[in-house]
Amino acid sequence: MVERFECWARRRLAQGFSLAEAASAAGTSERTLARRLQSVLGKTPLSYFQDLRVEHAVHLLRTGNASVDQVAAQVGYSDGVTLRALLRRRLGRGVRELRRGG
Repeated sequence: MVERFECWARRRLAQGFSLAEAASAAGTSERTLARRLQSVLGKTPLSYFQDLRVEHAVHLLRTGNASVDQVAAQVGYSDGVTLRALLRRRLGRGVRELRRGG
Protein backbone atom coordinates (compact mmCIF):
# COMPACT_ATOMS: atom_id res chain seq x y z
CA MET A 1 0.00 0.00 0.00
CA VAL A 2 2.80 2.41 0.88
CA GLU A 3 4.58 1.62 -2.39
CA ARG A 4 1.40 2.20 -4.40
CA PHE A 5 0.95 5.54 -2.63
CA GLU A 6 4.55 6.55 -3.33
CA CYS A 7 4.25 5.67 -7.05
CA TRP A 8 1.02 7.66 -7.29
CA ALA A 9 2.58 10.61 -5.46
CA ARG A 10 5.72 10.71 -7.63
CA ARG A 11 3.58 10.79 -10.78
CA ARG A 12 1.44 13.63 -9.40
CA LEU A 13 3.96 16.02 -7.85
CA ALA A 14 3.01 18.85 -10.21
CA GLN A 15 -0.76 18.29 -9.91
CA GLY A 16 -1.03 18.51 -6.16
CA PHE A 17 -2.28 16.35 -3.33
CA SER A 18 -5.68 14.85 -2.71
CA LEU A 19 -6.04 12.35 0.13
CA ALA A 20 -9.14 10.83 -1.49
CA GLU A 21 -7.33 10.27 -4.79
CA ALA A 22 -4.24 8.95 -3.01
CA ALA A 23 -6.28 6.44 -1.03
CA SER A 24 -8.12 5.32 -4.13
CA ALA A 25 -4.85 4.84 -6.02
CA ALA A 26 -3.44 2.85 -3.09
CA GLY A 27 -6.57 0.71 -2.97
CA THR A 28 -7.63 1.62 0.54
CA SER A 29 -9.56 4.15 2.60
CA GLU A 30 -8.22 7.58 3.53
CA ARG A 31 -8.05 6.64 7.19
CA THR A 32 -6.22 3.36 6.57
CA LEU A 33 -3.72 5.08 4.27
CA ALA A 34 -3.05 7.76 6.88
CA ARG A 35 -2.59 5.17 9.65
CA ARG A 36 -0.34 2.96 7.55
CA LEU A 37 1.94 5.82 6.45
CA GLN A 38 2.14 7.05 10.04
CA SER A 39 3.16 3.60 11.27
CA VAL A 40 5.61 2.84 8.43
CA LEU A 41 7.10 6.26 7.69
CA GLY A 42 6.15 8.29 10.74
CA LYS A 43 4.48 10.91 8.54
CA THR A 44 1.10 11.91 7.26
CA PRO A 45 0.38 11.34 3.57
CA LEU A 46 0.57 15.09 2.92
CA SER A 47 3.86 15.47 4.77
CA TYR A 48 5.39 12.60 2.78
CA PHE A 49 4.05 14.11 -0.46
CA GLN A 50 5.71 17.40 0.42
CA ASP A 51 8.97 15.59 1.20
CA LEU A 52 8.86 14.03 -2.27
CA ARG A 53 8.33 17.46 -3.81
CA VAL A 54 11.36 18.85 -1.96
CA GLU A 55 13.47 15.82 -2.90
CA HIS A 56 12.58 16.19 -6.59
CA ALA A 57 13.13 19.95 -6.55
CA VAL A 58 16.61 19.48 -5.04
CA HIS A 59 17.42 16.92 -7.73
CA LEU A 60 16.27 19.27 -10.50
CA LEU A 61 18.21 22.20 -9.06
CA ARG A 62 21.41 20.15 -8.75
CA THR A 63 21.24 18.47 -12.15
CA GLY A 64 19.63 21.00 -14.45
CA ASN A 65 19.67 24.59 -15.55
CA ALA A 66 15.98 25.36 -15.10
CA SER A 67 15.08 28.53 -13.27
CA VAL A 68 13.70 28.34 -9.75
CA ASP A 69 10.25 29.26 -11.11
CA GLN A 70 10.42 26.43 -13.66
CA VAL A 71 11.48 23.92 -11.01
CA ALA A 72 8.70 25.16 -8.72
CA ALA A 73 6.13 24.55 -11.47
CA GLN A 74 7.51 21.06 -12.12
CA VAL A 75 7.01 20.07 -8.48
CA GLY A 76 3.64 21.76 -8.05
CA TYR A 77 4.38 25.09 -6.41
CA SER A 78 2.94 28.32 -7.73
CA ASP A 79 6.21 30.23 -7.84
CA GLY A 80 9.89 30.22 -7.00
CA VAL A 81 9.41 32.31 -3.87
CA THR A 82 7.32 29.55 -2.31
CA LEU A 83 9.89 26.92 -3.26
CA ARG A 84 12.80 29.01 -1.94
CA ALA A 85 11.05 29.50 1.41
CA LEU A 86 10.23 25.81 1.68
CA LEU A 87 13.81 24.75 0.88
CA ARG A 88 15.17 27.18 3.45
CA ARG A 89 12.70 25.99 6.09
CA ARG A 90 13.04 22.25 5.42
CA LEU A 91 16.74 21.99 4.53
CA GLY A 92 18.26 25.11 5.99
CA ARG A 93 19.85 25.87 2.62
CA GLY A 94 19.07 28.14 -0.27
CA VAL A 95 18.99 27.55 -4.01
CA ARG A 96 22.57 28.74 -4.59
CA GLU A 97 23.91 26.32 -2.00
CA LEU A 98 21.94 23.46 -3.52
CA ARG A 99 23.09 24.23 -7.05
CA ARG A 100 26.70 24.19 -5.82
CA GLY A 101 26.04 20.77 -4.35
CA GLY A 102 26.01 21.96 -0.76
